[in-house]
Amino acid sequence: MNIHCTKKLMAKLPFEESPAVEYLSEPAQRLFNWHANLITIQRKQCVILVNDATRYAVFLPSMTKPELKHIEQHFHDVFVNSLIKAGLEFPLIEVAAKHLHEARFKYDTVCSRSVQGTMRLMTEDLDWSLYHNSQHIDDIALYSTSAWLSDRPCNVKGVKDCIWPVKAMTELLLSLQQI
Repeated sequence: MNIHCTKKLMAKLPFEESPAVEYLSEPAQRLFNWHANLITIQRKQCVILVNDATRYAVFLPSMTKPELKHIEQHFHDVFVNSLIKAGLEFPLIEVAAKHLHEARFKYDTVCSRSVQGTMRLMTEDLDWSLYHNSQHIDDIALYSTSAWLSDRPCNVKGVKDCIWPVKAMTELLLSLQQI
C-alpha cells in the first residue's frame, strides 16, 4: 500500500519514509496507490486520503497524535465501511477487505498535483457543507462522509471525461475479484 503524503502529514507521522512498492499487478497497483494530506477543519487535525486511480476518498476527522500511530487501522475501518455506505455489493467489499488485510503500508512524499487538486476541492466542499449546515466536525457521520465525498464527478489529468469515484472503485474491485 503506497501512501503518498504531503510533507506536512509526513512530518506528523511516526513512520519512516520508505520507497513505494512497484511489483504488484495492474489492478492491485491501482488499488494500493493513495495520496494523503493533513488538513485543519474547525481547529481539528484531519486526514484525507484519495485513491490515485479512482479518486475515492477516505476522511479521518479529529486525528490526534496518538491516533496517527494507528492510521492504518483507521483507514481500513473507514474505507471498508464507507464502501458499504456507498452501496457496493458485499462480495466487492470482501475483495477490498481481503486486499487491505494483506497490504503493508509504505509512506513517501512523492505527490501528484492532479490528486492534490482533487483533495483540495473535497476539503473545500466538506468545510463549506459543515459551515452551511452549522455542523461541528465531531458530529459528522464518519462513513457516510467518505461516501459523500466520493459521490461527485472528478477531473483527472489526461482523462477526457469526468470519473465518478464510487463507480470507478466498483469497477476496480470487480477487476480484482476476477484475479
